[in-house]
Amino acid sequence: MNSLANDSDSEYSVENEGLESSAEEDKGSDSNDTSDEDADDDDEDEDVPKLADDEYKTMPFEDLLKLQKKLGARMYNEAIFGTSKDKKPNALKPKPSKKAKQRSASENESSSDSDSGPEEMTSKRKVPALGMGKKDKKASLTQPRDPRFDPRQGYFSGRQFRNNYSFLNDLRQKELKKLNNKLEAATDPEEASKIKFLIQRTENQIREYAKHKALDADRMREKQQARAAIQEGKRPFFERKSTKQARALVEQYDKLKDHGALDKHIDKRRKKISAKDRKKLDFAT
Repeated sequence: MNSLANDSDSEYSVENEGLESSAEEDKGSDSNDTSDEDADDDDEDEDVPKLADDEYKTMPFEDLLKLQKKLGARMYNEAIFGTSKDKKPNALKPKPSKKAKQRSASENESSSDSDSGPEEMTSKRKVPALGMGKKDKKASLTQPRDPRFDPRQGYFSGRQFRNNYSFLNDLRQKELKKLNNKLEAATDPEEASKIKFLIQRTENQIREYAKHKALDADRMREKQQARAAIQEGKRPFFERKSTKQARALVEQYDKLKDHGALDKHIDKRRKKISAKDRKKLDFAT
């Protein structure tokens, strides 16, 4: 019995020694592998050239570009800035498998009834509070405006304009006197023709201004008569437009007759009417 126990103990010790030796060999191999990897990393770190701060700062830009082409972008950045060991690689997010995608698609299809038709959108919208709605960006900006076409400036009154700028007619009369003096002293025919044109234009402006002032006076007289009739309790009288035109034509002819220019005016009027008739005949043919 003792011999059998001794034999079993010897076999057990031999097996334990074999297991321990194999475990030590595995540890040795692992240590060798890790040492080899560390050596490779050290070799890779040694292959990357390390540049001093003062060295690459003083290098010209062309040499830096050549160095970047020679080493590559990654090696160049490691040589200049060094490796960042603090940064950890981002954990890769597991991508959903095809089965999961198909399962989610089937769930969505089962949740929505295909025979129910299109989804009905609600017509109810929340009304914003007074003055709290969205404002147009263009409205907030100050835009230029033309006072001629802006109703905020009011309507144009020719009578008020002529009253405010009546001094312009006085300046035209002074300018007409100066032009007449220049025409008398002018010797060049071209300059004399230019001065005559300016004299004619200034006279027409003065005549037109006087005509409008007379019309303004007539309108004011009619308004005053209508106001006086209303204050007295009577019905105001408004003259017809055709009657006004006939009366103005009679007054014009009386003035021309007094100045002796009636025949000249009639000839000019006749020529104007004949020219109009001639144009009508030309268009007809």
